Amino acid sequence: MKTILFIGMATLLHAEAFKHPFEVESGMVLYKISGGTQLTPETNLSINGKTKLHFKDWGEVKLEEENGVIVTTGAIKHKQYIKKSEKHTKDTVITVDYANEQLLERKKSSHDISGIDQTASLTKIGEETVAGVPCEMWEGAGVKKCIYKNIVLRLESNLLDVVYVKEATKVIFDSNASTEVYTLPDFPVQEFALFKDKIKTKNRYKAENFYNILKEAALDVSDINTTESITDLRDEERIQFINHISKDIYKRQKKFLPKLLRSMKKTRECLQTVEDPAAANQCMEYCNQMKAQMGSKKDKEIILWDEKQKNSLLDKIEDELIDLQSRIPCVNRAKNITDLSSCMK
Repeated sequence: MKTILFIGMATLLHAEAFKHPFEVESGMVLYKISGGTQLTPETNLSINGKTKLHFKDWGEVKLEEENGVIVTTGAIKHKQYIKKSEKHTKDTVITVDYANEQLLERKKSSHDISGIDQTASLTKIGEETVAGVPCEMWEGAGVKKCIYKNIVLRLESNLLDVVYVKEATKVIFDSNASTEVYTLPDFPVQEFALFKDKIKTKNRYKAENFYNILKEAALDVSDINTTESITDLRDEERIQFINHISKDIYKRQKKFLPKLLRSMKKTRECLQTVEDPAAANQCMEYCNQMKAQMGSKKDKEIILWDEKQKNSLLDKIEDELIDLQSRIPCVNRAKNITDLSSCMK
C-alpha cells in the first residue's frame, strides 16, 4: 500500500512539475479589444483594437501582438495609437519597445509562473461558446473569463466602471506555424532585472501598456489601497484610480496644449500676410497636424482666398486662440487628469 501511495504521489508531483501554460500544443487566436470609461464628468475614454496570439510547445513559447487606438472625447481630445508585442519562451519574456526600437528582455519570475492558472480565485458559473469553441465561464470580483484548456477566449473586466473586453474572433488549434511567425524586429536587446518579482511595478503603467492597465486592473485590486469590496469603493478612490491610469494622457496634454497655442499664434501671423489659397493652406498645415495628434478635427482645406474668407478664418482662429490662452494658466496648475479636464470643460 505504501508503495502504491508513493508512486501515486510521485506521479502527481511529476505532473505538477511539468504543467504547461496551455493544454493545447499549438495554435493561433485572433481577438478584438474594446472598452472605456467616463474619465471625468467632462471627458470620456474609449479603446478599440486587435490582438493576435501565436503559441507552440503547449504555450511555453508564445507571441502576442496588439494594435489599437485610445481616444478621449469631450473636454480633453486625445488620440493615441498603440502597438505592442511580447514574446514568451520557457525562461524569458521579451517586450518590443517600438518607440525606442529596442527589445527589453528579462528572465521569467514567480509572477509569470503563478499566472499560469487562469481560474485562480474564480468560480465556475457555466459554459458558453466563443468563436465556435466551447469554453467554461468563470467569474470573480469584477472579472469574467471564458476559458478553454487554460486559454482565455473572452475576458471581461469592470473595475470602478472601467470596462475592458477581449474576445476571440477566430481560433485555430494544432497549427504548424513557421518559425518566422515568432521572429521579433531586429532591434538591439536590452536586458533588465526585476526586484522582488514585481513586474507590474516596473513597466505596467507606460502608455504602450494602457490596454494592460484596464485588463489587469480587475485582476489585481491590491493596487487600490482599500479593504472594502469593489462595489463599495468611494468616489475619491475611483478618482485616484482614474488619475493613476491616465497619467500618460495627462502628461501628453500638458505638453501639447501650450504647443498648440504657440502654433495657433504662428498660424494667425502667417495668414495675415499671404495672398493665395496654396500659401494659406501651408500656413494651416502645422496647426492642423497638432490638432490631429490630439484627436481634434482639422480645418477644411482652403479653396477660395479673398478678403472675406481671410477675415472669417482669422476671426475663427482668434476666438480659438483667446479661448485656449485663457485656459493655459489653469492647465499649468493642473496636477492630474481630473484637474486638466476641469480646465478644458
